[in-house]
Amino acid sequence: MMHRGALPAMGTRFEIVVGGANPLLLRAAVEQAFEEISTCHRLWNVFSKDSILSQIHSESSGRPVAIDGLTLDLLRTCSRLHQQTGGSFDPVIGADLAAGDPRRDPILGAAPRDGFAGIELDVEARTVRRLDSRLRFDLGGIAKGYACDLAASILLEAAVDCALIHGGTSSVVALGAPPGRSDWSIEVKGYEGKQVGLVDGALAVTSAAGGGAGAHLIDPFSGDRLDRHRAGAMVVGHRATDCDAWATALTVDGFDGEVARQIPATLQGYRVNNGEPTHLKPDADASVEEERWKRTVEIS
Repeated sequence: MMHRGALPAMGTRFEIVVGGANPLLLRAAVEQAFEEISTCHRLWNVFSKDSILSQIHSESSGRPVAIDGLTLDLLRTCSRLHQQTGGSFDPVIGADLAAGDPRRDPILGAAPRDGFAGIELDVEARTVRRLDSRLRFDLGGIAKGYACDLAASILLEAAVDCALIHGGTSSVVALGAPPGRSDWSIEVKGYEGKQVGLVDGALAVTSAAGGGAGAHLIDPFSGDRLDRHRAGAMVVGHRATDCDAWATALTVDGFDGEVARQIPATLQGYRVNNGEPTHLKPDADASVEEERWKRTVEIS
């Protein structure tokens, strides 16, 4: 028996498909997983004055800002991935994204390049400090994957071992496989292999297309927006968090650059032409109804 729930968060739609014999257990586990995703949304929404990112950005005197353990863990992960990708993944490009975006507070002057080099994390004190007040976080290149990984952890703790989680179809985590099938079948437009079979794994797709008429990805080395027609990237691995960041880095640097040569052995990167989105097929023979926030429905 399969159940599906949906949640609007982080400017997109998260979905969780779960299988198991106990519908009450499944419903409770999905609800708890959605609560974790909602927490991520509240913490890292750059458009909310109540988010921790807004609190960090409002501190203009250069003093450290206290942060919660979840944000600290994500920023430590960002630091690792920023270093591993040679700066091609940089979550401190908010100042560049603010240019021409009326939803964001304008930045006076040009922010320094290699933004994460201007961030100080104190793990013991649980604080973050910006060395330049013009630096702005934007976690759009990693937060959805991190939230999917957290949701997967919640489901596993609840003894759910058959599930598919995705955030906007670009960040995906698979637990086990659907009944009667060998894997979760993920169709990726623009990928020459067409489909990816996931079992206890994750994938992420990054596209330079998006943001209406213009591109929505920033080259962290120049501050320019990437050509929306350039090839995107798909990365397959164990955690959606790492897949997200590396897919962004490969889209920025391309498959002929240093980033492609430095990708860890635990990840596989693939070119995605035209940057088209993924299509999820949790059950090729089942019709799927639309669900509202915090509703789970049976898939016949």
